[in-house]
Amino acid sequence: MSEPPLISAAVAEFIQSGLSITVAARGARLVPSIAKAVACRVDADRRSVTVLLFGAGAAAVCRDIEHNQQVAVCFSRPSNHETVQLKGSDARTQPATPQDVAAARRSLDLFAEDLGPMGWGPGYVDTLFWRNPDELLAIRFTPQGAFAQTPGPAAGTRLKA
Repeated sequence: MSEPPLISAAVAEFIQSGLSITVAARGARLVPSIAKAVACRVDADRRSVTVLLFGAGAAAVCRDIEHNQQVAVCFSRPSNHETVQLKGSDARTQPATPQDVAAARRSLDLFAEDLGPMGWGPGYVDTLFWRNPDELLAIRFTPQGAFAQTPGPAAGTRLKA
């Protein structure tokens, strides 16, 4: 019998719902690297997660992932600060697909909806995050740790599947 997936259906839905996504890695000298992702896809079985980034801003993260395959990704909704962190140690970069480009566009549109009541709309989001779709790349990993990071007394606790 195989183990259940680490992330629940609710967490999978949350991390694909148009959030602020930050990807972190580290190099051989333990120097951190960081990049902003624009979307996330979770496989139907919830065992693999793919984050989507534009290549120009993600060069250091991709280099560090090639070195040690370790990644940490934070997913946060700005309007209420709900935050989840996933960690993995088998991360790898791969080319983005046309479906990934569509997922990135959808995610940024949802992100803009969340930011709208705070005064930042689609133009702001696109200026900061949208790039040439040909430069989109994917980082795929198996979540090995899932943590609540919403500010408050439960921050840092492991999530249950």
